[in-house]
Amino acid sequence: MNKNFLRLTFILFVICAISTALVVAAYDYTNSIIADRTAAKIAEGYKQVLPQADKLEKLPVPANSPIKEIYRSTKDSKTNGFVYTVAPKGYAGEITIMVGVENPSLKITGVKVLSQQETPGLGSKCTEPAFLDQFLNKDLHNLLNVSKNAKQSSEIQAITSSTITSKAVVSGINLVCTHLSEHHPDK
Repeated sequence: MNKNFLRLTFILFVICAISTALVVAAYDYTNSIIADRTAAKIAEGYKQVLPQADKLEKLPVPANSPIKEIYRSTKDSKTNGFVYTVAPKGYAGEITIMVGVENPSLKITGVKVLSQQETPGLGSKCTEPAFLDQFLNKDLHNLLNVSKNAKQSSEIQAITSSTITSKAVVSGINLVCTHLSEHHPDK
């Protein structure tokens, strides 16, 4: 009985060791694939919000700010735009937004919502082109405002029944506007 117990214990140990090695190998293999796909998705996002993006240089971000990342795009040694990632607080949590800004005009070239947890069917409409396309070609020399009936060039039409979400997205873009005016004299 004692020999049988030791043999079964050894077999169980070998099975556990092989299983653990397989799980670790699968994790390492899939982890690199996931990282590559995430990097490709982010690079695709840069091109979506700033189509003329060329050489991207990461810039420092303000401490304790909803601004998460800033990239300066240069072409032929001249700054041709910026890509900001900001995460303002929405109704149900942070809304992570990527914003492309053309230089020197400071016009928005694209806005993409990377993540959000807003109310389905209401605030989640912040990801739809009907809302995001309003930002295209807006001039960031002036702050934007949310309006129920947007008529001015600096106004954004609020999402029906989602004013908090609308204001959060606009506040994120206004952070970009303010940061550009304060920190990038080469704009």
